[in-house]
Amino acid sequence: MPREIKIRVPTPEEVMPEEFRKHMLNAYRELLLAFKSLVDEHVRKVEELQKRCGEGKKEVKKIEIE
Repeated sequence: MPREIKIRVPTPEEVMPEEFRKHMLNAYRELLLAFKSLVDEHVRKVEELQKRCGEGKKEVKKIEIE
């Protein structure tokens, strides 16, 4: 006669304390904010370059060399 074996897998709440989860969530948020500030800075630099290129546009000429 076959026997039945039950295996209980603990939930994340049972393995990680509430305080640990709160700290990890806050750390994840801070990581995302750090990347956001990096992206914002690069967007600002690109916009600055676009403004400079718009002022006093220079014409590019193709010169053939033989």
